[in-house]
Amino acid sequence: MDLPHLKLAPTGNAKYRRRVTSPQMRVMLGRSAVEWSLKTRDPLKILEAWKVEHARFEAMQAKADGTSTDQVEWSILHSAAVAHGLARPDTSKIGPIDHQADSGRFNAFTTAALAEAEKLTPQSLNAPFENNPPRTAFGLLAKAQLFGVERPPILLSAVVQAYLKDNEGRSSYHDMSKQVKLVVDGLELSMGRTDPLLKSIDREAAYAFRDSLTARGNAQGTVQRRITTIKAILNYGENRFDILDWRNPFNKIKLAKDDGAAGEIKRDPLTLEDIRKVCACHSGMNDDARDIWQLMMFTGIGPNEARGLQWDELHLQDATPHFEIKPNGRRRLKVGERLRRVPLVGTSLTMMQRRHDRALNGSSDVFPRYAHHRNANSLSATLIKPMKAAKVWVKIRKVPYSLRHSVKDWLRRTAPTNIQSLIMGHGHGEGQVAGGYGGDDLLDMQAKYLGAALEASGVIDYPTIAVR
Repeated sequence: MDLPHLKLAPTGNAKYRRRVTSPQMRVMLGRSAVEWSLKTRDPLKILEAWKVEHARFEAMQAKADGTSTDQVEWSILHSAAVAHGLARPDTSKIGPIDHQADSGRFNAFTTAALAEAEKLTPQSLNAPFENNPPRTAFGLLAKAQLFGVERPPILLSAVVQAYLKDNEGRSSYHDMSKQVKLVVDGLELSMGRTDPLLKSIDREAAYAFRDSLTARGNAQGTVQRRITTIKAILNYGENRFDILDWRNPFNKIKLAKDDGAAGEIKRDPLTLEDIRKVCACHSGMNDDARDIWQLMMFTGIGPNEARGLQWDELHLQDATPHFEIKPNGRRRLKVGERLRRVPLVGTSLTMMQRRHDRALNGSSDVFPRYAHHRNANSLSATLIKPMKAAKVWVKIRKVPYSLRHSVKDWLRRTAPTNIQSLIMGHGHGEGQVAGGYGGDDLLDMQAKYLGAALEASGVIDYPTIAVR
């Protein structure tokens, strides 16, 4: 059987044998290699037993890689000292013990160390002390007894590394890791320190981070999300490293009181004149980006929703031609937005019919140029270029996403509030009140009001734009 780390003895006994290359795992195991019996000679059962032991090793290695060698040693010593009644769970230093001033406690350490020694193999026990660092409970108790051992400081980087390691199996890991880096960089900047000690992150640092987010023009919702992220990281660290004499200062932190817009740089809608100027600069843009721009302008969807559109989500032959917005392999929905149907009206319907007729056989993506990207960053950069050429783009305030704000403004003039919400997807997210009632999304009425809004705005015949 050709399996890595599988050792078959002449007798037929099977073992999982593997070198331990991680320094942290060597400390944790107290050896440089493992050799675990698979407890079977049956070739049919060896594979399943190997899978179990391989997964066991990988899990141990993942756990060990999230901590430093000093932290592993402290964990071994602390667990042994608590188990033998030599230290309290919240202690941060163990030993040294003066054998003359406290002979009883000194003898207790000796007894505990000898008890741990009985658990060691003869090879480990008889190894020369100077060539074998004290990385077993026996050796660490002896070291603490004679010299004392303090708990090593926990750095923010160690917490972040372990946090990401434990979450790398999540489908949203890529986005999560970016958010983690964003908040950690911001916290370090506000503290004026790189990789601070976990215990140095206090309430003052928490409020300084909060205030720095507001000062940079972030909306209250963004500030809340950033604080929620760093709070989750530090809560994880507090539990993961058993820190009993420190509390996460971001718990119960208060956001600055305002009317919901203080410190926020609001995104502006694009005016009809803005759109006319940008469209005049579209000649150098690729077809996918140009058509996505039009779809955003006619429906109010965002760049990420557009780029992930699949052909099986389009229904061009229905009584009311439309497409679906739902999570798929290319995109996720923002929190608070619902799975919804959006009508196609005016020249956006003509455009989608044209794309459908020219679609590559076998391709499931409506906009294949951008569908395979992790996010909409590349698409947004392409859409921004003609905005800059037209001198319309303004950082944060006027960006491609501003088209969504334009559509919302147009709808306000022609459509009832419930139709606006159905088209834009607001207020109908999972768990929200509006999402739990009724099944009719009034698609025909959506099309009627959306067409009226686009006609009143002057863009219904795009690329021809009415003069207002």
